Amino acid sequence: MTTFTIDEAEALSARWEKAWNGHDADAVAAMCADDLVYDEPALAETEHGPDAIREFVTRMARAYPDYSFTHMGLYPEVSRRAVLVAWRFTGTFAKTGEVVEFHGDDRLELGEDGLIHEYRCLYDNKFVLSQLGNR
Repeated sequence: MTTFTIDEAEALSARWEKAWNGHDADAVAAMCADDLVYDEPALAETEHGPDAIREFVTRMARAYPDYSFTHMGLYPEVSRRAVLVAWRFTGTFAKTGEVVEFHGDDRLELGEDGLIHEYRCLYDNKFVLSQLGNR
């Protein structure tokens, strides 16, 4: 498997951020392969395929209508097509009006086709829930 350049990693990160910040579930899903393995702390188990992430983005936009991610860092893997994207999330929970803020990382592993085959989202979901009064 070939590596990819810093420019390619930056372009991928910019597209990823734009799709998420645009609340564009189809654009996020289009970046993912059919065999996507998707781990997200807010989900009970590992999900698979672009439809799973499309549904999650849709639910996020309903739950946090003003959510946004702020890019905090980019850490490309030097030996394979993978990158860690650090971000900060801010959003208002629609049901209560509570503002939620936290840091997380997206670990994206790409195939030779340029699509994301593994997406591991990393953040402290207990911290997120504590901001919503769920201790």
